[in-house]
Order: sequence, then C-alpha cells, then structure tokens
Amino acid sequence: MLEIRMFGEFSIKNGDFDISGTINRSKRLRTLFAYLITNNHREVSQNELIDVLWPDENIENPSNTLKTILHRARTAVAALGVDNPHSYISYRRGAYAWSPGEPCFVDIHEFDKLCATSEKSGKDSSHRIDNLVKAAELYRGDYLPKNSLDHWVVPLFGHYRTKFSSAVHDATTYFAAVGRNEDIIPLCQKGIAIDPYEEYFHQTLILAYVATGRQQQAMEHYDYVTALFFNKFGVNPSPQLTALYREVVKSSQKTEANLRVIIQDLREEQAEAGCFYCEYEPFRTIYQLEARAAARSGQVVYICLITLTSSQEEQTNNKAFAKAMAKLKETITLTLRHGDLFTRYSVNQYLVMLPTTSFESSDRVIKRIADTFRRENPRSPVVLSYMLHPVVPPELDDHLPEDI
Repeated sequence: MLEIRMFGEFSIKNGDFDISGTINRSKRLRTLFAYLITNNHREVSQNELIDVLWPDENIENPSNTLKTILHRARTAVAALGVDNPHSYISYRRGAYAWSPGEPCFVDIHEFDKLCATSEKSGKDSSHRIDNLVKAAELYRGDYLPKNSLDHWVVPLFGHYRTKFSSAVHDATTYFAAVGRNEDIIPLCQKGIAIDPYEEYFHQTLILAYVATGRQQQAMEHYDYVTALFFNKFGVNPSPQLTALYREVVKSSQKTEANLRVIIQDLREEQAEAGCFYCEYEPFRTIYQLEARAAARSGQVVYICLITLTSSQEEQTNNKAFAKAMAKLKETITLTLRHGDLFTRYSVNQYLVMLPTTSFESSDRVIKRIADTFRRENPRSPVVLSYMLHPVVPPELDDHLPEDI
C-alpha cells in the first residue's frame, strides 16, 4: 500500500520504492504533493495551485511553469512502481486532484479519522482512549515542518498540534484516573519532544514517575524543566510546579531500618570540585535553616546577589547573556570553597550563601569572583555587579532596609 506521511517529515513510499528524497530536495515539488494530498477531498483550480506554489512571485507564463512541476511530480510517482502513474494526479476542467487508483495510507487523514471516532465515543470510554493513543502514536512531529511558514500550512500546523496535545491530555487524564500510570509516561515523553514548553506534560510526567515509584527520576525531571524554562524564558518554575516538587520530596521518604543504607543514599555519588550548586527551591529551604541557626547561635552567614547587565555601549542578546551566565557559573563554582552554596535566581542573577565571620571577608570573596570573571572574559558584553547582606532571622524580616 502507498504510505504517505506528513507529520515530522514528508515521505511517500510504496513498499521498497521510496521517492521521499526526490520530493524533499525541491520545496515546490513537496508543496505540490502536500497540498493536493491534504486537499484530496476536492479539486484544486489551476490558479489556486499557482498561488500556493508561487505566493509572492510574478512569473512569466505561470501555466507552463505549473505544467513543468506537474510533469516532474508524475515522473516521481512513476518511480513508485505503480500502475498508470499519470492517473495519480488527475486533471479535469481546469482543476487538479490527488486521485490514486489504489488504497492509500495518509497519516494526517488517519489521524483525523481517529480523532473524529473518539469524539463520537463516551467521555470515559476505553474505545475513545484507544483511538486517542493511536492518534498520538501517528503524530511523529508537527505537520510539514519544512513548510511551517507557508500561509496555508500555518493554520493546519496549529490545528494538528492542538489536536495532538488534546489527545495526550485526555488519554493521560483517563490513565491517571484508572491507575494506569505506566501508560502515561511514554505519552508525556512524546508530548515533551513535540512541545517542550507545555508545562502540563512535565507536571503529568513527574506525577506518573511518583505514582510508579520513580521519585529520583521525578526530581531529576523537575531539575531539567526548571533549567529549561530558565534558559528559554528566564522565569522560575510556576507555583504549581514548585508545589509538585515539594510533594515529590515528601513522597520520596520511605521506611528504612538500616541507617547505613540511608547515609549511603544521602551521600553524593561523586563530590565535584568547587562549591555546591542547587536549584532555587532547595536553596530557599537551606536559607530558612541558616536564618534559624543565625537567630540561635549568632553565627554570621552572608547572602550575595550577583547580577549581570548589558554594558552601556550595546544591548546584550539572549544568546550572549546565556553564555556569560554559564561562564559566571563556572567561575563561582571554582572560586568558592567546597562548603559554600549558590543557585540561579533569574535569567541574569545568581544567589550565593557564604558562612563567614565578617562583611569584609565576604566582600573579598565576591570581589575575587568578579575579578576572575572579568579577567577571563574581557570581551564579554556584560557588566557584573553584586549586593551583600547577612542572613536575617525570621523575626527581623520586617526590618530589612529598603535599599538592599
């Protein structure tokens, strides 16, 4: 059977015969096939096809130019080893149509059928969910990604992406309700591969990891998604994701009678050189612990906010900022002591915690970081600044000066 796929990458195969490479080398040839196959329910006029193939061009003798493309298309179909290849792209009364003379599998049409069938089934019907899962499996990537900016592709690109997300959402909601958490994991992983910035997929995947006893994978994925949103949008995790992280931490505690086993679990697998980096949420917890300790013992712990900003001469783009932040992280890691702690606070800021004896010694440490960063990155288009303040006991929070 002729097999045509448009999700992820355009391809046309007939058993061992494959013309995908020939078609994808020419955008117009690919567009011609894709447009006619997508609209196989109707005949497409010559003028409409010309507008699709040459949307912003004034070409001489467009009819003859179109005939040349159609000849190439029919020649390509002949390479599929089918009978009467010219009938696959038919012409009648000034209009063209995709009309194969044999059964043909087209992934987008099968996807549409599965989604339509699921809508006719009951909301919690297993038959409906089976169809949604099959539809999600067909979705190997977005619709015609190499043509994603074409005016006729844009709405279909969005339509199929929305249908896919909805299918994954409905199927995973059903699986969670009936306790089929293992089935949630591959669906969410696929959803993340398609749309990595859809937070629902990440939250649902973390919950499925927890429900199947994979707390470590849940926490690792939380760290991954935190870094992902930080690097792309410069934002902290949403309150919902942060609350989910706390639940993961709680659920990861299990009954264990052997203290040696617990200690081995608590240890770092391999202590890395330099100071300790962690995500913001555990850093916040450690800060609260240090604030309590400071209130009880009088020990001085300083907190420092290090900020990178654009120099006055030029505006720094996101790529340059990301590079500078990576370099700064490396500098902080190798400059601070083994027991010091830091985290990323925003797209251009790090927070550092310094257990020291005085403001002066803390200031010297941070100046050393600043000097090392400037020396090792003399051409970086950013300016480094910082602010220092002692960790404040909880009862003195209201007395923080406004200018820090």
